[in-house]
Amino acid sequence: MGNVPDNRPSPHFELKCRVDSTMLRPLREFVSNVARTLGFSEKQVGEIEICVDEACANAIEHAYPKTFEREFANGGRDLCIEVQYKNDELVVRVRDYGCGASEEMKSRLRDLNDYLASDQERYRGLGLYLMHKFMDRVTVQSSPGQGTTVEMTKVRK
Repeated sequence: MGNVPDNRPSPHFELKCRVDSTMLRPLREFVSNVARTLGFSEKQVGEIEICVDEACANAIEHAYPKTFEREFANGGRDLCIEVQYKNDELVVRVRDYGCGASEEMKSRLRDLNDYLASDQERYRGLGLYLMHKFMDRVTVQSSPGQGTTVEMTKVRK
């Protein structure tokens, strides 16, 4: 067929908001509606929704502790969600501008058995495990004082 242009949609959205628990529902619903519109199955949409909710909840809980707000009063509590779609891949980036993670906290659980064998009080939630289970690719970039970016990719099947 030669060089046929790719006419599939490739939207790119970016949302920025002040992060708090009241934003969880609108943010996950926005990403879910984008995925649904792009033809992801309801099962995949549900998995994406869980992962977006977990990533945003982690940012709310960990990115902006009280001491960080006092030290960086002008830093705000911003959260940015970027949604990109191209070649049947939906990429969702959840970025905060908070305190970031230390080297010790960068190790992430990927296996349920690791979680069950771990000090569960230290890890508490299953969010990162769920992200790795439901998404095709997950990366976490974090640096102390520089915030955290969670990038999750879901391939439309």
